[in-house]
Amino acid sequence: MQKFRDVAIVGVGLHPWGVFGEKSMPEMAVEAITEALADANMEWREVESMVSGGYLWVTQREGMFGILSGTAISAAMGGIGIPITSCANACATGGAIFREAYLAVASGLYDTAIAVAADKSAGGFFRPQSEDPQFDLDYIRYVMTGETNPAYWAMECKRRMADVGTTEDDLAEVKVVTSKIAPFNPKTRYKKAFTKEDVLNSPMVCDPLHLLEICATSDGAGAIIVCSMDKAKKYTQKPILIDAAVIGSPTFGDHTIPLTYLSTFPRPGVGILTESRNSIAAAYKMANRRPEDVDLIELPDNSSWHYFAYLDCILQAHDGEAEKLLRSGAVDPMTGKLPVCPSGGLGSCGEAVVAQGLFQIYELAKQLRGEAGERQVKNDPKVAIAQTYGYAGNNAACIVSKAW
Repeated sequence: MQKFRDVAIVGVGLHPWGVFGEKSMPEMAVEAITEALADANMEWREVESMVSGGYLWVTQREGMFGILSGTAISAAMGGIGIPITSCANACATGGAIFREAYLAVASGLYDTAIAVAADKSAGGFFRPQSEDPQFDLDYIRYVMTGETNPAYWAMECKRRMADVGTTEDDLAEVKVVTSKIAPFNPKTRYKKAFTKEDVLNSPMVCDPLHLLEICATSDGAGAIIVCSMDKAKKYTQKPILIDAAVIGSPTFGDHTIPLTYLSTFPRPGVGILTESRNSIAAAYKMANRRPEDVDLIELPDNSSWHYFAYLDCILQAHDGEAEKLLRSGAVDPMTGKLPVCPSGGLGSCGEAVVAQGLFQIYELAKQLRGEAGERQVKNDPKVAIAQTYGYAGNNAACIVSKAW
């Protein structure tokens, strides 16, 4: 494998998550970029390459600029003639564009690059973007079964409960533990810490998942600036080394039914959630690290089931280990030996699809630099990992570490 040069995160910015009907997608992105530039002590003209996340709701929001997001954001910032790529990998978009920005610098082609994404959610359940009854699998699954995304998650959750003994109390505890951080994060949408009774008494959406065990759809934007390590000290005294930035896709025979599909072709020995397991394995290989090296995790808790499923993936553990860790307090987001979702997670902020990966990386940067304020983790983290899964078999993961 070709040896890339070292790349550092030097600036991070985040627009708050929520619902901002008065703001356009580019306006939100500009706020995130402005914060990232200030964080890096950098001028906009110093950015040499840009990768932007193209969001999914083209027929319901902002039209063509939903696809050509980079063009719209650059125009709002003031064009400086740099190369711009717009990319859509569903919920894994943030991680995917971060990877592309990293590669632009690691390859030696540029010295600085920015990954930026802004999402204006469609509101309510995510739904098809066409009414094509022949080729749009998303539309077909809605018409044939009426299955929204939580229906898939609920079926997988039921299977997990049967296979490894996950309980309703476990599912509720995910929300209790992650929401305890919410009041201390100014970027999250929901500022309330919930009790187990709150969770179990909330409406049942799709058995066994209650309303408070499923994340909301939200607006949000993030920006991450990366730079060659040899020039990073020009911008920050606390550069964060990018050990790995990868994306993954499924292996044929995966036992999981991915969103948009109504069936699968399971094969012995393949397992579930292979897009995640493939990207996680690639991240550890690229970083020359193991799960035991990780001090801090941000994962996609779209539902309480996701929390357990993806924690097992990240730790490369047997299914069911995540529940044991939660029950023991080992993954408490502030005081645990291995804090998980110290941001408050998707349950506290909601999901702004294409920007979610950048939300995670922002949090890792703040925690590694000791700048998370009241939500600062207590284990003095050195190495951190973020992972997001995406619609129809997309996944992204990154590993970052202190470089000072």
